[in-house]
Amino acid sequence: MFNTYDSIGVSVVGKSEVSTVVYRVGECMQELIKLWKEYESSQAEKNCESSQNGPTLEIRIPAEHVTATNRQVRGGQLWGTDIYTDDSDLVAVLMHTGYCRPTASPPSPAIQELRATIRVLPPQDCYISTLRNNVRSRAWGAAIGCSYRVERCCIVKNALRQQRFVREVTIQYNLCNEPWIKYSINIVADKGLKKPLYTSARLKKGEVLYLETHSRRYELCFTGEKMVKATTVSQAHETETEKSLTHNLHSTNGEISTVDGDSVMIDVFRWSCCKKPLPQKVMRSIGIPLPLEHLEVLEENLNWEDILWSQTGVSVAGKDYPLARVHFLSPN
Repeated sequence: MFNTYDSIGVSVVGKSEVSTVVYRVGECMQELIKLWKEYESSQAEKNCESSQNGPTLEIRIPAEHVTATNRQVRGGQLWGTDIYTDDSDLVAVLMHTGYCRPTASPPSPAIQELRATIRVLPPQDCYISTLRNNVRSRAWGAAIGCSYRVERCCIVKNALRQQRFVREVTIQYNLCNEPWIKYSINIVADKGLKKPLYTSARLKKGEVLYLETHSRRYELCFTGEKMVKATTVSQAHETETEKSLTHNLHSTNGEISTVDGDSVMIDVFRWSCCKKPLPQKVMRSIGIPLPLEHLEVLEENLNWEDILWSQTGVSVAGKDYPLARVHFLSPN
């Protein structure tokens, strides 16, 4: 039931470098325990109590091990939920937390490895069992050794032409400790000429976009249509054309329907701050988009042109919001 990771250049605790080890199937993860003991020792020397958050450890997992046929995954070598025992298999943990799928098919040949950053934690009084993502963890009731949780995980692809590694999409924990995707403009940018895949089109079909800073969660949703004068829309499009020369990351794709010669119907959107970040299960139970009592509405009747995406965040009606995470949710 033990997993090991071979060290490939472990730093001394207290230094800025993150310890890095390589995953190996079926051996004890000694480096995790060693890191925790060194951390406790350093805290004792400083005559201070050990923090609930210990040092971090980066673990490189070769792609061939990221499969449900991994014998540690098949054997259920997994104890806890969100926080796991030090002998829980990391691949099983990544599947349990949703970072990768528990399938028998191996990853794409283009994927070289996964790189997971885990936080070393003190031993817990108990570890609970849950079924998540078709993987069930086991319960354990003894506080021994140490624990860990996954803080982030990314895919590393082998760029053959450059002969170097390229980091791909990164998954992070949201404010409710659930795996969401790290914010990237690629996630919200319109792709090609397929209008049904445009972000505005997805929102119009009922999906809701949730975005987080490091401390707050926001909701962007479609709220209907409004009638405006055709001359106003014409002026807005002329202004947007000028903007597009310098803001080529933004795309105008809100739908406009002609009503008569003087008026048109345009799509409108709402930008709100969630009063409290809620787990997805709770959000689905109370309704998506969230009821108004759970929101602080910041901007209503927004034209799509009022929402400008950038590499670091979004500008809504002229106000900038630096973003950390993003997630689409549908009512069903």
